[in-house]
Amino acid sequence: CQLVGTASSGDDKDESKQTWTMTKLPLHHHYKMNFIQGCAYQFSSDGSKLFIKVVPSSATSTPPSEPISTGPAIQQVNKGARKAPGRTYQDLLKNEYDEAKLRYYLTTEVLCVDMTKENKQAAEPTLVPQSKGGHLIQSLTSSPCGRYLMAQLTTQFSYSVPISRFGRDVLLWDLTNDQELKVASIPVNDEIPLSFDACSRHPRGYQFHPSGGGGDDNDNTATIMFIKALDGGDPANDPVDGERDAVYCQTIDADSFTVSDPTKFVGLEWRYSGLDFSESGMAIMEEYRWKDRMERKWILNADGTKLRMLWERSWEDRYNSPGEPVTRRGKMGQTFVVQPTPTSFYLSGAGASPVGDRPFLDVLDFGSEDVTTTRVWRCTAPVEGELDASKEVNGVLPKERKDIYESLVCVLPDNDSIMISRESKTTPRNYFLSKLGVAEDEIQVTQFEHPQPDLLGVTKELVHYTRDDGVELTANLYLPANYDGTPLPTLFWAYPREFKDSKAAGQVKGSKHMFVSAHWASPIHWAAKGWCVFDNFALPVIGEGDAQPNDTFIEQIVSGATAAVEYAVSRGVCDKDRCAVGGHSYGSFMTAHLLSHTSLFSAGIGRSGAFNRTLTPMSFQSEDRSIWEARDTYITMSPLMHVKKMSEQERVGKMLLIHGEADENSGTHPMQSERYFAALKAFGIESRLVMLPHERHSYRARESILHMAYEQEEWLKSLEDK
Repeated sequence: CQLVGTASSGDDKDESKQTWTMTKLPLHHHYKMNFIQGCAYQFSSDGSKLFIKVVPSSATSTPPSEPISTGPAIQQVNKGARKAPGRTYQDLLKNEYDEAKLRYYLTTEVLCVDMTKENKQAAEPTLVPQSKGGHLIQSLTSSPCGRYLMAQLTTQFSYSVPISRFGRDVLLWDLTNDQELKVASIPVNDEIPLSFDACSRHPRGYQFHPSGGGGDDNDNTATIMFIKALDGGDPANDPVDGERDAVYCQTIDADSFTVSDPTKFVGLEWRYSGLDFSESGMAIMEEYRWKDRMERKWILNADGTKLRMLWERSWEDRYNSPGEPVTRRGKMGQTFVVQPTPTSFYLSGAGASPVGDRPFLDVLDFGSEDVTTTRVWRCTAPVEGELDASKEVNGVLPKERKDIYESLVCVLPDNDSIMISRESKTTPRNYFLSKLGVAEDEIQVTQFEHPQPDLLGVTKELVHYTRDDGVELTANLYLPANYDGTPLPTLFWAYPREFKDSKAAGQVKGSKHMFVSAHWASPIHWAAKGWCVFDNFALPVIGEGDAQPNDTFIEQIVSGATAAVEYAVSRGVCDKDRCAVGGHSYGSFMTAHLLSHTSLFSAGIGRSGAFNRTLTPMSFQSEDRSIWEARDTYITMSPLMHVKKMSEQERVGKMLLIHGEADENSGTHPMQSERYFAALKAFGIESRLVMLPHERHSYRARESILHMAYEQEEWLKSLEDK
């Protein structure tokens, strides 16, 4: 699809007078596109070429047939090998037959279509010669000038890590001829320590410099960038000259088709997190330190020297988050930071506050000695709640307040117009164009109608309460239409989160003014059935200082759940004898614990959960200690170990387990639900296990989602009957 105007009428540059045209590009020689490893087509950065990944013409029509046996599948650790801890990954290669299947499905050739020809239908796709015969392509990246392709090809398999960590070669393909240049050869990445401050010891994150590394837009200058851990990727090692990571550059010589030796662009004291460039050459770099949840942002000059630090802060503190740089596609098809002036750029963020999220757009100016930010747009303030004038547009409290939720979609190329979305509890999200500071000129772009009329009348409220140690908590309370004030059967739904700061844990998340709608995994539709729903009730698990959150996991989630039930009962909306609790993944894990350690709930729903932490011995969720470092924590956090205690509760809640048979998520192997159900059965606890065929961690098939809904409704019917 292309925007096309008429040059003779002068409309060839005016997008408002152009039309979208669609052209069919036939693939000859019976080529078939290969979508196995992501999208099968992409444009070059300059838009002059279209690349299409296809099944090699020499490939057989059927995959390798499964042999009766491939013989023993052997893995070995050699004497003196490096330590290679790893999470409990699913769907790993197991034998030579798996290897053969992977080669069959991933082997790909690349076709190229010249998009500069006026008659696109006549453009004959040609084979990129370097791809002839097929490769196991992990990724293809076009250089800004459009001359080169960076191809990352799988070269080494592993039976212990997923494909993203297989060995690979990083190659450069020159599209003007058939030349190929090997930039790097990376072995299997199976030696990364468990710590979340750890990373690969090999070069990583290969990409092109978005500005090409210098020169005008039409030259063939291109620069490769990559990151290398100076401490071997292990935070237990000492940094090198105060640096743990460094970004390196290599310039491509177009004449000799060689790359220069790597030169350091910038060094980092913490671990690399991201790097964004502006079209002027200025860059914004982020580094992080997991152990205390800290992040830094730096402004870099074009040569990589640090101009100044913008901030050093805890990313858990949502109320004081300055936001992230706004980016958009610019010259040569690259993504750049948006700069309204040479010494400023836009920041956008969620705008968390005690009255809920209110997204914003700021201009950060770094041209003077002191960095200043000016708020130029913010979501309309709600009718109720105290506001901080310093965080409002131009530092002035708004005169008009409405109970709506707005968010920034993008800043348009004129740097004066923005697109926003707007919604309320009863009005679905629609999109609007507006000028900064001139709301009267707003143009409505869409007029979407309510997609779920069955939820009309359901009310939503963001409620606040406190657990017994003083931590402030919130939840979304949904009540049915025409609610008469009587206590209702109540479904509590949650997902625990870890924090290093108790104040951050108590901050309000989300907005009560967002549109009331339900996706497949949501419990909100129960409100339409006449239930009270306590959705996303906060269950922070806090470990300040040297304390680890999970060492007191059970005590903290029990305290949070008790506070939630007591609040709902005190409001008069919840019948304490008809409470159910549920969650997906870590929420399922939470559900099992709450039924084991409290008598608050008559029933539980656990979808795609994990119940035995000895089956995930080398870290899980946000826990980066192994079972050998935190044995008692792993045992105590395993619901399987508490089934007997569950059977001895004053009120024994019944448990519905649902799991996808092909769950690919690390740590939630289907065996987890099967073994937990066997334990529940051993103690005579009312329970039911439902295994959904072909489903992964999140369910996709219509049949599966409808059956999930059926199982859940049948399981909770007894609470309605009461």
